[in-house]
Amino acid sequence: MRAWRVFPLLLLGLAGVWSPPLLLTKAEVFTSIQDLTAVFAMERRVVEALSHYLRDMEVRLVKIRKYLHEYQQVWAEEAATDDVIMEKLAGNPVHAFHLMKRLTVDWRHIEDQAKTDYWEGVLEAIGGGPDTRLPKEEDLHGAAQALVRLHDVYNLNMSQLVRGNVWGVQSAAELTAQDCLYMGKHSFNLGLYPRAIQWFEEAYTLAGLEGNATISQEQVNLFLNTAIKAHDETTVHHEVPQEKPEEDFGASLKEDKQKENEDPKYRPGVEVSPFQDPANFQALCRGEQLLSNAYMATLSCFYDWRGNDYLRLMPIKVERHHWDPELLTFHQVLTDNEINHLKLLAGPMLSRAMVQGAQGKGNTVSDTRTSKVGWLDDMLHPLVSKLGDRISRITGLSTDMTREDAELLQVANYGIGGHYNPHHDYLLVDKTEKQLLQNIHPRELLMGDRMATFMFYLSDVTRGGATAFPRLGTAIWPSKGSAAFWHNLRRSGEADVSTLHGACPVVHGSKWVSNKWIRERGQFLKRKCGLSPRE
Repeated sequence: MRAWRVFPLLLLGLAGVWSPPLLLTKAEVFTSIQDLTAVFAMERRVVEALSHYLRDMEVRLVKIRKYLHEYQQVWAEEAATDDVIMEKLAGNPVHAFHLMKRLTVDWRHIEDQAKTDYWEGVLEAIGGGPDTRLPKEEDLHGAAQALVRLHDVYNLNMSQLVRGNVWGVQSAAELTAQDCLYMGKHSFNLGLYPRAIQWFEEAYTLAGLEGNATISQEQVNLFLNTAIKAHDETTVHHEVPQEKPEEDFGASLKEDKQKENEDPKYRPGVEVSPFQDPANFQALCRGEQLLSNAYMATLSCFYDWRGNDYLRLMPIKVERHHWDPELLTFHQVLTDNEINHLKLLAGPMLSRAMVQGAQGKGNTVSDTRTSKVGWLDDMLHPLVSKLGDRISRITGLSTDMTREDAELLQVANYGIGGHYNPHHDYLLVDKTEKQLLQNIHPRELLMGDRMATFMFYLSDVTRGGATAFPRLGTAIWPSKGSAAFWHNLRRSGEADVSTLHGACPVVHGSKWVSNKWIRERGQFLKRKCGLSPRE
């Protein structure tokens, strides 16, 4: 590692500039809007308790000032030496009476108030409920990383952002020069050098406007120059990697082109190079259209009974986002009452979301996913099993939990800038035989891979929060009561790598989703197999 790359870390102790850690494993509050809401409520209680505490302290100070004032008045009357004054005061019966009064009645009031612990009320307000967690330093770093992520993904206007305008939503929440320096540090540590330079430049400007109140321009310059040097050196020495598409990409281009000419709705399994995934993901999150107008013209919304007699009289509202692989949204499949009930059931169970560990072994906390999740068993409440039946009717796949044809229903709530980096939902098909034997539990192997994903949207999101598919060139935007559906595996059982998807960061609002992952084993007679790996 080059010396300049650790230089900013050595400067973090200057002028109270906070140091961002590398891991956020202990952070709890910033990963869930539900927790954040509880903390805002807690802060209101704390402010009320502090107001009472302040009034009590002012009463104490009034009594103490009165005592000091009376004492100073006695001594101000005399101009002799201390010994002479004390003897004269002691010989005055009125002064002697006042002395006794001050050291009995007045002093007792001061002493009694000093013994009373008014601070207990503030502590009780902080611990006002079992579900309230006081934020830790890791939560502060997580919140900062969320702002950095939002700025980067959505290319937010820096000047507007620091003045409280976040993607067109204005508030009184502004950032200081020191705040901007802190964000720049996070951007630098993430390797986002152009973004770091923007943050440092804004910090320099604000420091001048503030009169160097929170941080000095001289200190900001140290960070700014280091970021510029890192950016320039990285740009000079950066080598553009040769694209190495996934194994079947290059070999199937000719076949894909032929099929596309025959069927305008056909799209290859992988439409773009994997090296375009990050750029496509961010573009989709911003609402940009990547599919051609001709392809968009083949997509539509329609009613469908999904081959299920139960749905003949009340067909499902379907929106098609992609043909091959098929990507659909089913609208109005959940009622508001069902959504509220799901949230109530999941609330006490929410815990930090995990991702699959190294080599597919175990689960681990990761900053690639900012949310909290809870798992609901069909036996927990009739609503949970009812939703499983509904998913089965809509998809034509089995969700029988007694035979482990699907997983438990997962409910997730995203936090500040809540996101999930692009990933695949399948767990097994991309592993080697050695990895399967060593790292995967036999029960998982018996259930088979995650054949399909069914995801309820339990809330609307004011800004951001889309589910983006960078290799399909399309995104699904949250709509309360709707559900997204796609197959993770092809009919041949091969992985459909084009189903790479991620949750775009939430800018404003609260995002709730609920997932049901449908496993392979129970679908033996539900979905016909394909003979070609491309099917």
